[in-house]
Amino acid sequence: MERLEMNPLVDVSAPRAIPKVVAHRGARSEAPENTLPAIARAIELGAGGIEFDVLLTQDKVPVVTHDDDLSVLTHYRGYAHSTPFATVRSLDAGAHKSAAMSGVTMPTLAEALEAIERHDVLTIVEIKAQPGMHASAAELIGGIVGDFRMRGPVVISSASVRIIRELRRRHPKIERAAIVKGRISSFLASALLSRAEKLSGVHASLEALTPGLMQRCRQRGLHVHAWTANTADEIDHCMALGVDGIITDDVALARRHLEEKFGSAGR
Repeated sequence: MERLEMNPLVDVSAPRAIPKVVAHRGARSEAPENTLPAIARAIELGAGGIEFDVLLTQDKVPVVTHDDDLSVLTHYRGYAHSTPFATVRSLDAGAHKSAAMSGVTMPTLAEALEAIERHDVLTIVEIKAQPGMHASAAELIGGIVGDFRMRGPVVISSASVRIIRELRRRHPKIERAAIVKGRISSFLASALLSRAEKLSGVHASLEALTPGLMQRCRQRGLHVHAWTANTADEIDHCMALGVDGIITDDVALARRHLEEKFGSAGR
C-alpha cells in the first residue's frame, strides 16, 4: 500500500500497546467467510476479536453475510432483502471457497453469537445497509445483540449514518462504531466525529487511516480499528499510528508478525 505522510499530530515513536488481531469475516483466508467454520477457525488461531457482517432477509431474519446480492457467493440470483430466510438458508455458501467446504450455509446472527459467546474475544457486528431496512436492521439486530451475555465486549458497526443513529435511539446501551471507508478531509472527519460523539470507536480503512484522524479519535476517547491489513507493511503502518485493533483476513500471519515484533501477539 502507499504509505501516508506522517505529521506531528501523532507521536509514532511513543510506546504502544499490542493491537488486537481481529478476524475479518472470521478466518476467511482458511474457511468460507462469515460462516461458523470461519468463526471457529478464528478462535482456534487465537484471534483477539471476530468481525462479521449482518443483513436482513425478506422476512426480517438477520443472517451473516457480506453482500445483499446473493449471487456474489452462491449460485442463486437474488437479493437477501427480497428472499425469504428458508431460501437463503438452503444456499451453499462454502462451495466458492473449495469443494471440501461445499454445503456450508449462512448462519443467523444468533448462531454466530452463540459460537462466540463463551470466548473472551471482541465481537464486531457490522450492519450492512439495505434498501428500506435501516430502522428494521437497527431494531432487530440491536435487540438480538442486546439479549446475549457475551463474555467479551461487543460493538455494532456500520458505514450508514442512518443505522448508527437508529441504533443510538433504539439501543443506546450498545457500543457503536462508525466505519470510515476512504480518505476524507479534516473538516469532514471532524464533522463526522462531532455528530457521532457518543460513538465508542471508528473503524477506518487503510486509506482513511491518517495521523489527523487518529488524533481526533484520541481526543474524543474513541477506539480505532483499521481494516483490512493483510501484509507485514500494512500491519506495521497500523502499529505506527497506534491503532487499538487490526482487522485482517489472515489471522495467522498477523499473529506471527506481532509475535516477531513484541514476543507476543496480544489479545
